[in-house]
Amino acid sequence: MSKEKPFPEYKRKLGPGWWLANSHFTQYMIREWTSFFVAVFSLIYIYEPSLFASGAKVDALNLLRNPGIIAFNVLALLFTSYHALTWFYLIGKIQPIKMGKTTSKPWQALLVNILLLLIVSFAVIEILVLR
Repeated sequence: MSKEKPFPEYKRKLGPGWWLANSHFTQYMIREWTSFFVAVFSLIYIYEPSLFASGAKVDALNLLRNPGIIAFNVLALLFTSYHALTWFYLIGKIQPIKMGKTTSKPWQALLVNILLLLIVSFAVIEILVLR
């Protein structure tokens, strides 16, 4: 005995560029793609200390001076910045803070998070690099 559904199931066919029709989906997909650059950047800098540890300091420095790696680092910085800024903005949309009768706006969360990022970055640079 097979049970037939009372109504046929509707399966909407989506083409490969389905996400381009809506700006929210486009921003989401771009943010997801930026994760690839973050992952590759992390793998490069996990590999870097292993070169230093094995005594191949010259190879490690040559890797950092490679024009392809420099270009990739600039691209990864841009994509990582986009990723972080869009997440900071989303924090304000997802979890607005209620203060009395007013509620915070997403741009306020973005500004607070950027300020915190700059403070923490400055502290890390001060402690690890400038000391």
